[in-house]
Amino acid sequence: MDDTRDYGTPKKDSATMVTLTIDGQKISVPQGTSIMRAASELGSSIPKLCATDSLEPFGSCRLCLVEIEGRRGYPASCTTPVDEGMVVSTQTPKLADIRKGVMELYISDHPLDCLTCSTNGDCELQ
Repeated sequence: MDDTRDYGTPKKDSATMVTLTIDGQKISVPQGTSIMRAASELGSSIPKLCATDSLEPFGSCRLCLVEIEGRRGYPASCTTPVDEGMVVSTQTPKLADIRKGVMELYISDHPLDCLTCSTNGDCELQ
């Protein structure tokens, strides 16, 4: 595991390991690990704006939604802990549509002065 990489949520220390499947790949992680972190450890990239290793997750951006087999809805991967035997999809056409809608809402309320903005080139919305 790369110590300089931001996996989206803090690492959990647990002696109990949980095995799940993410995008067809099996992984074992400590109990309490978020789906986002487990996916990141596999190399899967889940879009995020609010998640970082340095903060406890709060799921406000809603970009990190995933599909979990056998569950209704689309939970935020940053706030959803893994379960034994869980089967997760991080990239589906439905998730892409939902994420597109979320981004359209962000952009609709975002100032359009990118060329003069101090974060131009370092903005997560660009």
